[in-house]
Amino acid sequence: MLQPYRVLDASGRDGWMAGFLLAQLGAEVFLVEPPGGHPRDAWFAAYNRGKRSVVASSGGELAELAAGMDVVIASGSPAEVAFLNELRAADPALITLAITPFGLDGPKAQWRATDLTLMAASGQMAVTGDADRPPVRTALPQAWMHGCCEGAVGALVALHDRVRTGLGQGVDCSVQASVFGASMPSTFNPAVGLPTVRRSGGGVFIGTLQVRWVYPATDGNVVVSLLFGPMGGPFTRRLIEWMHEEGRCREETLKRDYVEFAIKIQQGEYSLAEFADIMDEIEAFTATKSKAELAAAAAERQLLIVPVADLDDVLASPQLAARGYWEEVDGIRHPGAMVKATGTPLPALGSAPTVPDAGRPALTVRARPASPAHSAVGDAEAKPLAGVKVLDLAWVAAMPLATRILAHWGATVVRIESERRPDILRAALGHRDDIPEQENAIAWHLANAGKLGVALNLGKPEAREVVRDLARWADVVTESFTPGTMAALGLGYEQLSAINPTIIMMSSCVMGQTGPMANFAGFGNLAAAVAGFFDLTGWPDRAPAGPYMAYTDYTSPRFSVMALLAALDHRRRTGQGQYLDFSQMEAATHLLTPALLERQSGGAKLTRAGNLDPAVAPHGVYPAAGDDRWIAVVCENDEQWRSLCVEMRRPDLAGLQAAERIARREELDEVLAAWTRRQDATGLQARLQAHGIASHLVTEGPDAWADPQLAWREVFQWKPHPAARWAVVDSPPYRMTRSRGSYDWGGPTYGQHSYDVLNGMLGYDAERIAELAVAEALE
Repeated sequence: MLQPYRVLDASGRDGWMAGFLLAQLGAEVFLVEPPGGHPRDAWFAAYNRGKRSVVASSGGELAELAAGMDVVIASGSPAEVAFLNELRAADPALITLAITPFGLDGPKAQWRATDLTLMAASGQMAVTGDADRPPVRTALPQAWMHGCCEGAVGALVALHDRVRTGLGQGVDCSVQASVFGASMPSTFNPAVGLPTVRRSGGGVFIGTLQVRWVYPATDGNVVVSLLFGPMGGPFTRRLIEWMHEEGRCREETLKRDYVEFAIKIQQGEYSLAEFADIMDEIEAFTATKSKAELAAAAAERQLLIVPVADLDDVLASPQLAARGYWEEVDGIRHPGAMVKATGTPLPALGSAPTVPDAGRPALTVRARPASPAHSAVGDAEAKPLAGVKVLDLAWVAAMPLATRILAHWGATVVRIESERRPDILRAALGHRDDIPEQENAIAWHLANAGKLGVALNLGKPEAREVVRDLARWADVVTESFTPGTMAALGLGYEQLSAINPTIIMMSSCVMGQTGPMANFAGFGNLAAAVAGFFDLTGWPDRAPAGPYMAYTDYTSPRFSVMALLAALDHRRRTGQGQYLDFSQMEAATHLLTPALLERQSGGAKLTRAGNLDPAVAPHGVYPAAGDDRWIAVVCENDEQWRSLCVEMRRPDLAGLQAAERIARREELDEVLAAWTRRQDATGLQARLQAHGIASHLVTEGPDAWADPQLAWREVFQWKPHPAARWAVVDSPPYRMTRSRGSYDWGGPTYGQHSYDVLNGMLGYDAERIAELAVAEALE
């Protein structure tokens, strides 16, 4: 898809993934290495596949390499990426991507950071882990991967802008703000009258009741989603019926109304104690079955149950095997294409460079892709994706979170929904002032900000005809229904491409459109479990906790947006549309690649380990003064440790070298915790940062709203809304030196823009619209 573009990857290991993603989409990527090369390890092999190695030992050599490139990537501190400004000044058409811990400027721009402290700063860690222990991170570092994915999206948006203007620009991506997206909607609670979200060990709290997701099996654990309401209740009902068939639940449990269950709790007809009893019955039942038995029954009976997969399970996944997902390189399986594309299948990438080239290869001078004839620098004030038209038929979170990014950068996105089949986001994850009004749902506004809302009853043929007309208008169609649903409605890719041959259509679901688990109905928490993240998150002596909420719902939008932007660029150059089959699970495996490679190479199987880092000590989350307050502290070298000992007034420990600190890790953690628990976390983080020690308070919702860095980058924004008056949304975690994006409103109300779309965009007259209303096609 990106075959015409050249990328110079001058980042360190923290930024390699960004260049890898662009290479997977077809760009020619050159990895800059120092003389002697980077260390060859699993991280290098994971994220440098498909790149060519080039050596640069000076700024002048780097500038020579950058000449004629389309994108240059760098990562690290603001000082370490400052050279990008010089490259851009010398070449106004160049796009540069800087991935830094907190962004290039702002109150925390110069703060030291590690994966642990960035996870603490993001809001995601505060809600991950067991309530009676410190918050935890995922065993395989994730923070910089979030930044790489978001940064790659930003670079592609900038490429689209350059097509129109002929101008390049800088993309400034904050890792802190990138991870922040994986904590939604918990960090928005303080602004909408809801209590602070607390971690709940692989589940959620309803008041004081812990709603469990993780349950035992005879050979491990499974994740069970207990949902209620019109969409989720039937899944729970089928599980209870199976339990009853095997004599594993009471008659009273069988008789409960699982569609109205949550409402009946609110009304006092059912109690939280009864809910707790039901979970105990489920636990006793799953403990009698193996993971395989429960998974087979889930597929046969349509249950929301998946095994908690470890790395070996991921590698042995029959679903991934059936879809031909893995790419074998030198006998090792690597995660394959982030999306299956019919028109431009993504290239299978070879191995990472074995050794750096002795010199810089002669690069054939190649002109950049030409801009359309109508382009002019005077268009620079328009949004980068202005003119892109999107028909969004997706629902819940993953795909809508992707299309909202297109809306932010100027695309016109028409969101189709139905009051007869309400989006789960209108009912779940919190409402303003805890009043369950569908137009005041926090997550709905976050996932659908800036979109035009049209309410249609797709059960009516007249409504489906409206969708066909919108498909004629659109450049992109997105959907996230069970595979085959759109085709059954006459709205599949073959039908829509027959009326609009250049259409790009993306289908997004947990497992993909084919394979033995294609029809699996589930959400991001289940996808995170089957993709390996639950087993990697928590404490080794306890059941897995898993990352907060629907982790892959928040990670997958970056991949789907990348694929859509690349497909749009390819269509602009060739006129070719295509079908994109996107799987959340497949995209998620890219965030685990180093661990998967190490496992296949004979390494130990990575699993949950609290906040342990085998090579660094101290490296942990420690108690601070106050109720459930914590701070992450990391000493990366001996000098930092000596400074910490001065602050703790423990000169007797200052001489400990790294190996000694690791050997005495538990003792030193106790010493550090005894000191930190007397300290205010906000003040202590600043105190330690002044000594060059990576530290950050574990950011809860209220802390996020008080964070001067997030305020500096305008992460939180308020947008008008006819029902909520003002809806809170979050902006992308990357800024651009020239382009500006925005959401003009929060998630639309039911049918808010139906007339504007039908009349203004499709040209329907009043009589035609009235006929649709009479036919009950409009809602």
